[in-house]
Amino acid sequence: MPNGDILIVGGGPAGLSTWLHLHQKDPALAARTLLIERAIYPRQKLCGGGVTRWADLTLGRLRLKIDVPAVPIHTVECRFGGDSYYFRQPNVFRVVRRHEFDHALAQAAIKRGLQLYENEGFDRFERVDDGLLVQTNRRTLKVRALVAADGAKSSVRAKMRLAEKARISRLIEVVTPVDARRCREFTNHTAVLDFTAVAEGLQGYVWDFPCLEAGAACLNRGVFDSRVHPDRERADLKAIFGQALQQRQVDLSSQNWQGHPERWFAEEGIFSQPNILLVGDAAGVEPAFGEGIAQALAYGDVAANCLVEAFRRRDFSFVDYRSRLLAHPLGQSLKFQTQLARKLYRGGPTAVAHCRRLLSRWLTPA
Repeated sequence: MPNGDILIVGGGPAGLSTWLHLHQKDPALAARTLLIERAIYPRQKLCGGGVTRWADLTLGRLRLKIDVPAVPIHTVECRFGGDSYYFRQPNVFRVVRRHEFDHALAQAAIKRGLQLYENEGFDRFERVDDGLLVQTNRRTLKVRALVAADGAKSSVRAKMRLAEKARISRLIEVVTPVDARRCREFTNHTAVLDFTAVAEGLQGYVWDFPCLEAGAACLNRGVFDSRVHPDRERADLKAIFGQALQQRQVDLSSQNWQGHPERWFAEEGIFSQPNILLVGDAAGVEPAFGEGIAQALAYGDVAANCLVEAFRRRDFSFVDYRSRLLAHPLGQSLKFQTQLARKLYRGGPTAVAHCRRLLSRWLTPA
């Protein structure tokens, strides 16, 4: 494996999008870029799997169409206790399984020339005069720029030793088989977001998304706790999710549940160091609804622009990455969604009614 000018750590949407945008903007630089992925595709990836129009617009600008099994969503049902409100629009988003989506995206990048090395993980980096020495579980690489696209528990970010709060959201999910003919989420192409548990301190919602697992109809069920107010007492996530499954007549042991974190975005956050950029969950995604795929893909555009300019000017300080990010439509969206989340999940005795009032501008009662 040769040394490269750029090393991308992580083969999810953020890392792959960074390379794809690089390839579009500067093919020669993309040819000197390597990407390592610690797992082997198709690898299991916990996620609600919502691919929004914004995500598809980003893919479209890259002249890509990721064609994997998906369930189109035409209605989003938001529940607030005994009340339900609706957002209706054809193809609001589609629900995919992440192991299939990421694998297809990686294959598309490989066809365009990506040098992808699977089963290779990041270990540490060392600063040298003209860049970084990066140690993986296989070898040592010398690079000018390192892109951390390795998720909320980013190993690269950990080695950067950033002096800031963690900003970690909590999620639990499980995929359950259903009869598509009798499941209203399938028959009505509906995704459910249930905000009732904000009354119990949850800073998020319980979800039910129809999906296809190996061709079989299933519901991706989960609970999202943004923790956008990190100083508040933690909600009992397992109790909330267990009660939600019971109400849905799903009898599953908690041993079948799987948990995973997300990192939420903060405008005052740190997104780079000299020679290092953070993208996707390693930098932060929106904490209102926990949507990550569209943001991850958009990070690739910002990072690629910054990388191209850094190599043009031979300046790898990346001091302008934060300002580029905040000025980009991605940054504007992330700032809005973070402000919305802080308002939405403020808690208190009227938490459910407050959520309903705040979201009602986008919803109808029937």
